[in-house]
Amino acid sequence: MDRLLRAAGRCGLAFLLVLGVVAVLPRTVRDELPDAVIGGAVIVLGALGARRVARRPR
Repeated sequence: MDRLLRAAGRCGLAFLLVLGVVAVLPRTVRDELPDAVIGGAVIVLGALGARRVARRPR
């Protein structure tokens, strides 16, 4: 259960990180950026975070 909560926390953090980066971009770039790119970035960062949590300690 602890790993699941950590993975969910990392996914949430990835989402907030991507939203922060998008907010810093100039408005013209933000308007041209498709929603699929933002969603894809969240999924990739969340998957990397979940993969890191799922690995067993050595």
